[in-house]
Amino acid sequence: MIEAKLSPGSSLCDIRRHGEKRPLHSSVSVASGNFLAAKEGGVFEGIHYEVTGEVKKVDVHRIREQLDNDSIVILSNLGYSSSEGVLNCKYAM
Repeated sequence: MIEAKLSPGSSLCDIRRHGEKRPLHSSVSVASGNFLAAKEGGVFEGIHYEVTGEVKKVDVHRIREQLDNDSIVILSNLGYSSSEGVLNCKYAM
């Protein structure tokens, strides 16, 4: 997991944080979670995409809370649906 690689340890003692007066820090906080709500992609051109979905909502408030607490926020392509469970969300602009 990425979180384990970024968690506090001796190899991360030289990480600098933007905006801090002190140049070096001995630990890094990492946050990941269900920040994405998703909806099922459904059937497109006769193909049912089953566990592929689309992002319905991004929990910006919770992400900003983590960033305000000086955490690195990790977002994955996994979205969570109340009816379908975990969905692989495709990227769209």
